[in-house]
Amino acid sequence: MSPRSAAFLSAIPLSALILAGCSAEDTSEEAEASAESGGTVTVTAANGEVEVAQNPQTVVVFDNVQLDILDALGVEIAGIPSAEVVPEFFSEYAEDESVANVGSLFEPDFEAVAALEPDLIISGGRSAEVTGDLEEIAPTIDMSVDTADLAGSLAERARTYGEIFDKTEEAEQLVSDFETRVDEVSAKLSEAGDGLVIMTNAGEFSAYGPGSRYGFFYDSLGLEASVEVESDGRHGEVMSFEGLAEADPDWLLVLDRDAAIATEGATPAEQVLDNELVDRTTAAEEDQIVYLDSQELYLVGGIQAYMNAMDTVDAAISE
Repeated sequence: MSPRSAAFLSAIPLSALILAGCSAEDTSEEAEASAESGGTVTVTAANGEVEVAQNPQTVVVFDNVQLDILDALGVEIAGIPSAEVVPEFFSEYAEDESVANVGSLFEPDFEAVAALEPDLIISGGRSAEVTGDLEEIAPTIDMSVDTADLAGSLAERARTYGEIFDKTEEAEQLVSDFETRVDEVSAKLSEAGDGLVIMTNAGEFSAYGPGSRYGFFYDSLGLEASVEVESDGRHGEVMSFEGLAEADPDWLLVLDRDAAIATEGATPAEQVLDNELVDRTTAAEEDQIVYLDSQELYLVGGIQAYMNAMDTVDAAISE
């Protein structure tokens, strides 16, 4: 399944900025009127039970995980944040002049958002903290995912969008494809030996364990952890090369944070791991170091991103 893709657009037209002069109260009243005419759906979100218009026409999204899922379902998006790094995963959005730039994940351009007169705003992840501010413009749902049960959380979000956007069949098919792929890959990975998910950054690396940000590979795909790793924190547990050699993983699943955020002059993950200590591991000796698409997983991390990651893992195991 190929993503429609990302990015983040140009300046807001003057006419749109004039529309932004509408008060939040006026915008809210219009959203309520729209909801009454087209029916509503009550959504269970991180910010509580929220009543939203069914099949909303103007949708603003402040979370790449949700954009990934909505993109897979073919939902039209009116506004997304800008970013210094545009994930190739979403590159086609950059060419779509109908998609507005609504600020950044951390600092929304509230005037630009209001100018769109959205029926629904979706926050989550890095933008969760501004959910309350966005609620003053239009109905907003914080759809942050639970990394402790990422597969279940992604499936739940997809089904919720199916209900909101009258795409129940499409959502069920997406979830079915995802869960089938999880079953297929886990049947192989759980029997392939132990391993570690690691992320390189600035010449060093950290490891992730079950229940962590990238716990999906353990919790859903059955990878046995080579060593116990703290699951707290977005950037994992810093690990030494000596510790890695001692753990001796059969498999290494590698993300490159510097590559994901396009750090200028950074050392690629392949070079960071090119040393005698890593060479001692079974993963290196058996050519079982798998480099995952770091932009897709670090910057996006939705159903399509993990489907692609599973394809990469499956291909490596099947060689």
